[in-house]
Amino acid sequence: MIRTRLGLLAAGFCVLQTGALGARAETSGSPFLAISLDQALARAAKEKRIVFIDFYTTWCGPCKLLDNTTWKDEKVIALLNQKTLPLKIDAEKETALSKKYGINAYPTLLLLKPDGSILDRMVGYQTPEQFATSLQSALEGKDSLARARETAAYAKKDDLKSQIDARYKLARALAEQNKDEEALKEFLWLYDDGMKQVVEFTGVRVAFLLSDLARLGARYPPAMEALRQRRDEAKKSFLAAPEAANSSTDLPYLNRCLSEDGATLELFDQLPKGSPGRKTLSQFILRELVTRQRYAEAVEIRPLKTFLKADSHWESRIKDPKSGSVFRSLYIKNCVQEIEALAGAGSLEDAAVLIKKALSLDATQETSDLVKAHLKRAGHPELLK
Repeated sequence: MIRTRLGLLAAGFCVLQTGALGARAETSGSPFLAISLDQALARAAKEKRIVFIDFYTTWCGPCKLLDNTTWKDEKVIALLNQKTLPLKIDAEKETALSKKYGINAYPTLLLLKPDGSILDRMVGYQTPEQFATSLQSALEGKDSLARARETAAYAKKDDLKSQIDARYKLARALAEQNKDEEALKEFLWLYDDGMKQVVEFTGVRVAFLLSDLARLGARYPPAMEALRQRRDEAKKSFLAAPEAANSSTDLPYLNRCLSEDGATLELFDQLPKGSPGRKTLSQFILRELVTRQRYAEAVEIRPLKTFLKADSHWESRIKDPKSGSVFRSLYIKNCVQEIEALAGAGSLEDAAVLIKKALSLDATQETSDLVKAHLKRAGHPELLK
């Protein structure tokens, strides 16, 4: 099953009515109102304004980044208060609203007319400057799709990077407006051709772009078929010359996008030990090895010293005042997986080192409970004192 958490994809829901309370302002200085959508629409009709909604989830990294940057910007707050009635709604709690407005990616930012119809839809993180420009353009009658088409049309023909940027924004805007056939065409050009030619897009291509395709495929079968076709082609190429495979192979990324990490592990198990192809796949199967409690193999691939080598990279990101909380959460998730593998493999001293590090970085009860759950699964709950 494809899930929205992949930019990862679909969320679980609890049914509420459209008259339920919108999310309340969470911090002082927040622009968001503690009123229901019905109340906001009624006020919008009287005051000749529009309603703005930030649909978020508690686990969404870009949502938290919006909270830490854009929604704290004084100019943005002033603009929202002047032009809109802003609401902040947890999409996993107010599922009737999520379903009504087709919310399947987070954050989704909606501008609604007083009658409840959509004026514009924006998906993903936006800086304060980007959001202010987008909001003003929407109020002037040019929605996100119109802006994306215009940008793509005027992208420099001799500047491939500009073309890729513009066509990626267009593809996402098309998907947001449910123009699935056009969106798929743009996404596949980016995957098959455009992003392959520019090294800066290597990571974007196999992570964010594949997540966009998977999200589209969840409602549009041709997109899912396109992903499976490319996965099958990648597997044939890999099997034809596994000795030539390298870390940039598309196969494990496509399997992950299709929620089929198990297929990558099965292929890994078929290859002889020490082979280049097996080495290539090893970095993609750690999560699956831990899930299947093959702890010794997981630790062999990534011992503690290898895990800790990346610490300086993580530490610089975690210290970022704007996005640090997002990267801290990601790091903790990697930590607890490594802790389980180390404990399960009998490397108890190494596991204890990492437990101490994880809890010093985030001493919340949530992290303590997460460590406890992974240690219990590994058979060593006593390591958390």
